[in-house]
Amino acid sequence: MSMRRFFAVCSTIVAAAGLCVAGAVPAGAAGSARVVEGEMHIGRFDAAVAEAHGYEIRTSPDGTQYSVRKGAPADAVPMNEVDGTCGRSWVWEDGIGNASVVLRTGFHVRRDVVARSWRVQLNDDGGTSTQQFSGGSSGPYWEEIRVVPGLTRGTGYAVVRSNGSNFAILTDGAVCFSGGPSAKTTIY
Repeated sequence: MSMRRFFAVCSTIVAAAGLCVAGAVPAGAAGSARVVEGEMHIGRFDAAVAEAHGYEIRTSPDGTQYSVRKGAPADAVPMNEVDGTCGRSWVWEDGIGNASVVLRTGFHVRRDVVARSWRVQLNDDGGTSTQQFSGGSSGPYWEEIRVVPGLTRGTGYAVVRSNGSNFAILTDGAVCFSGGPSAKTTIY
């Protein structure tokens, strides 16, 4: 099945059930769309969330915070990545005709998610709009696909801003922020 046909079928499923998940789509596989992935990084820790899920936040001698299971020895090493990334995020869009796009966004992080705040800014020749994707708990992988109608024909640009408004709070208290992926397509 072609990707364009898949997303036409997916659009129907999204409208009927509000859910549709696809496998990875190579950049440029459908129409003029391209996907850009970006790292997610730990911006801070939420001690209350960590506490509620069996973790505690500690501070190393150099001032770096990290999360460990409650009761871990004093010399316990930080869990996975502390200064590095905590996952990846993405956005993908494809013009499907009728002045509409299929928009796909999500993330894969290192722990289950307690809450998230996620917005995709869409820019077209008619202006700017925002698609909101906030929600509650989930596993470490989250993705949503939706059809966005009523856009202006021409160039379309989607971006998950890295300004602190796009994040996932993990069960160990880490607050992971998007690195700012973006995508471009033709709206027709």
